[in-house]
Amino acid sequence: MKTNFKLALCVLLGISTNALASDCSALKACDKKICEINTQLSMAESAHNQHKVDGLNKALKYATEYCTTDGLRDDIKDKIEDSMEDIEDYKSDLKEAKSDNKMDKVEKYTRKIAQENDKISMLKLELADLE
Repeated sequence: MKTNFKLALCVLLGISTNALASDCSALKACDKKICEINTQLSMAESAHNQHKVDGLNKALKYATEYCTTDGLRDDIKDKIEDSMEDIEDYKSDLKEAKSDNKMDKVEKYTRKIAQENDKISMLKLELADLE
């Protein structure tokens, strides 16, 4: 009986989390960030994770007081720049792995470059959403 209750609770939490997350998708910039923090806060409270609740409450307070669209835009641009630097490092590592004929490393760095490119694509979409 306990297992069925836990399963039902997990399903219910999953449904409510999806509903909350979809509410945030219609928002933009700081409103979206605050909504996403509130969603995570609700999940942490439901899971009785006090450490995470405390951290999210701090994040919520900070976002409410200091969040600006320009600040979000700058953060995204910084993340894109960091990813581009990572790609350059991975390309250098990839070149070395190819010259050493280490195929496992070649695959690893090729995968990492693709992941960073995907990350950049997602960040660019976020950036475009702010404008």
